[in-house]
Amino acid sequence: MMATTPPMRESHDTSKSTSNSSRKKRILVVDDERDITDSIRSVLKAQYWVDVGGSSSQALSSYRPGFYDLILLDYRMPTIDGFAFYQQIKRIDPKVKVCFITAYEELHSKILNLQWQNKVNSIFQEDTTLPVLKKPFDTATLLAMISRLLGE
Repeated sequence: MMATTPPMRESHDTSKSTSNSSRKKRILVVDDERDITDSIRSVLKAQYWVDVGGSSSQALSSYRPGFYDLILLDYRMPTIDGFAFYQQIKRIDPKVKVCFITAYEELHSKILNLQWQNKVNSIFQEDTTLPVLKKPFDTATLLAMISRLLGE
């Protein structure tokens, strides 16, 4: 029996709004494993506003372009896999940064292929490297990757 995916859970307090330059960065975590999303949220909530999408289809349907600074995205999910989600999100929000989180080696070859296509099609565009955090990862690695991606 498949578990029902809970609606997107917001863990930030919108009453503490600040200016864009000093506001907490917003991170969307999309993973169908609740223990993973809960762990990531507990690590990040002191520094970032963290929203969680329990499924790629649910996160995609409620996604707001320009709202998030970074998406942490699982590769293997039911209905829409992480790679298809990435392609759809980049069509509607090309500037959002995405970091895959996965335990699967096959993602590496897909990413290399996409990087090659991106570099050929947009040589003078921004860096097209797709970062990957390989599960399991530790807190220090997660925080370092996020800091690098957000330019902190």
